[in-house]
Amino acid sequence: MSANTSGISVYVLGLDDKTFLQRTYGETIGKVSVTGYCIRFKRLADIDADVLQAAIRHGMTASA
Repeated sequence: MSANTSGISVYVLGLDDKTFLQRTYGETIGKVSVTGYCIRFKRLADIDADVLQAAIRHGMTASA
């Protein structure tokens, strides 16, 4: 996780497929930018926290 001037970035490492985050969570997570391993958003109010938590949990199990 990284806070910067443009908002908050959450990095989900350990994924083999760079399109996984976008395909799986991109449409349901809220007003975000999703890249290969990063979910970026400006405010917590812009996202669905449950979907973000699911993405993070998936990353934790994928790298195990």
